[in-house]
Amino acid sequence: MRLDDSILKRIADGDTKAFRQVFEYFYPKVLSLMCNYARRRADAEDLAQNVFVKLWTNRKSLSDIRSFDAYLFKMCRNAALDYCKRHKIFFDLDETYPEEQTNALDEDYIAREIQQIMYRQIASMPEKRRQVITMSRIEGKSNDEIAEALGISKKTVENHINAALHNLRKLSS
Repeated sequence: MRLDDSILKRIADGDTKAFRQVFEYFYPKVLSLMCNYARRRADAEDLAQNVFVKLWTNRKSLSDIRSFDAYLFKMCRNAALDYCKRHKIFFDLDETYPEEQTNALDEDYIAREIQQIMYRQIASMPEKRRQVITMSRIEGKSNDEIAEALGISKKTVENHINAALHNLRKLSS
């Protein structure tokens, strides 16, 4: 969906139908982002809904916005940051949401978001699996080098890699 100035102006003027179109298009994306930070899906849903409530509340300022995508995702970033502070969840939101983002949905942004999700998934793996996948995919070590460094068999290394990759593939489905 390409938002033009007329839709934003209609929303700024209180057009609920225009707002509903924007909501229906962007809500799944906002919810997906919030699921990366919230501990429970219900919390992510609340965060996403609150972003749109705030968007509606501040609708008069929409006609002044140059990039709606950047504006919306900045709102998401702030909501996620507030949530993380309240729940004492710590990771680098600034790396996930760059400050100067001209197009919030460009390929670099999406790649960084995917990378952050992968790193969080890897961090949640059991210690040995996390060590193996990090040494294999991030450090570029061979299975033999990993087995020797960790004092485990090459077959165990392969099993850990397969299990880790299986977990990571679940992210894309």
